[in-house]
This record gives sequence, C-alpha cells and structure tokens, in this order.
Amino acid sequence: MKKITINSKQKLAIAGLAIVFISVFCQSVNAQSSDKKVSEIGWKSRLSSMGLNKPKNIGKTYNFYCQPASENFMHGKIWGTNTYTANSAICSTAVHAGMISASGGVVSIELQEGQEFYTGSTKNQIASEDHARTDVSFTFVGEVADVNSPKTYRDQQRRPATIEQVMVNSVQRGLERTIEEAISDLFK
Repeated sequence: MKKITINSKQKLAIAGLAIVFISVFCQSVNAQSSDKKVSEIGWKSRLSSMGLNKPKNIGKTYNFYCQPASENFMHGKIWGTNTYTANSAICSTAVHAGMISASGGVVSIELQEGQEFYTGSTKNQIASEDHARTDVSFTFVGEVADVNSPKTYRDQQRRPATIEQVMVNSVQRGLERTIEEAISDLFK
C-alpha cells in the first residue's frame, strides 16, 4: 500500500474546502429570521463552548434557534436567575427564563459584565444553581413566552424511538461541535 503525503499547499486547499463545506452546511442548518440568519444550537450549547464568553463581546446581542427537544432529553446545567453565567446551557436557560418552551424557538441574548454572585432558583420546572463571580454573563432580550400554553402541532408529532434519539443526538452533537468551532473561529 502506497503512503500518501500531503504538502502544506494541499493542506491549505483541504482546509479551504472544509470551510466552504461547513459554511454551506451551516447555511442549510441555520433558521432564517426576517433580517438575518440565526444559528441553530442544541440544548446544551453554551456561549463558552462557542468562544463568545469574552469581555470584548459585552454589550453584543446574539440570536439563536433552539430546536425542539426530544421527549427524554435532560436540560443542561444553568447558573443564575434573570442574569446567567456564560457557561449556562442557552436553551435550557431560555426555558428557565420563560422565553421558550421545550418546543424550541428563537432567543436573543445580550452579553453583560459578570456578577459577583448568581442566585439559583426553580422556574418553569427548571432548577438553576448558585454560582460565584464570572467575567461575562447574559440576559435575554425580548418578551417572555407563554411556556404553559397548549401543545402545538409540532409537540403532537410522533416522538422518535430511543435508538433513533441516540443516533440523532450523536450526529447532532458532532455537528454542533463543528458549528461551535466554526463560530468560535469566526469571532477570534
């Protein structure tokens, strides 16, 4: 078997193709708002995993689309109430804050300076925890949703079987990591 060697120009070309592929794929995965694209994220995605938890981003607003949750998913960890740590799971935090339900939806967050202390609470059947000082935090921008409204058509659709959930969640998490890394690279 012949060994294939790749020189630096070929590596650069492969990296360029990968970037093009990721950007085209991200365009098909992203939800559309009326004026700009909204990044689709998973229920455990965090600002810190996307590299957006930097003090230089304080004051910026980001929009994300939280996909509908599967029936047996577990919420990611969150810290704080009304103002949350940058390492809190965004979509789970949005449910806690009353911005969306497990049906998902678009959320807008604004990055703020960190607080000395974050107080945990239980809201909308989601528990958050206390946390000590961080450099960056976030709050939600916009109106609170009626998270206790009757189920929508999307909620009434067939839920995937456990093996389907495991397979989809594995692939989805891999794609989320790739997208998070791409977003992180864009903001560096």
